[in-house]
Amino acid sequence: MDSLSGTIPEIKYSSNAAEVPWEEAVVWTIMPRVGPRVYEWLGAEHVRYVSWTNGIVSIMPESASILSGKCQCIILPSGFVWVGKNVKVA
Repeated sequence: MDSLSGTIPEIKYSSNAAEVPWEEAVVWTIMPRVGPRVYEWLGAEHVRYVSWTNGIVSIMPESASILSGKCQCIILPSGFVWVGKNVKVA
């Protein structure tokens, strides 16, 4: 999956796992062909709720977030998706 952070600035990224706010975000990874693993995340302040079914993760944007003007939902394959304990789920 290509990095979404270039298109959507609310999505942050880092190849350093220590920089990831694990408890306050939805985190997913991509493994580039060359180089270290890249972690991408969306902070809880942008997430109304997260749900998952059959290996597909759906992130619904918070109505106050700038994302709600761009999309209704972000769909991710669940290869590695981490839902922090302070993120709402449905």
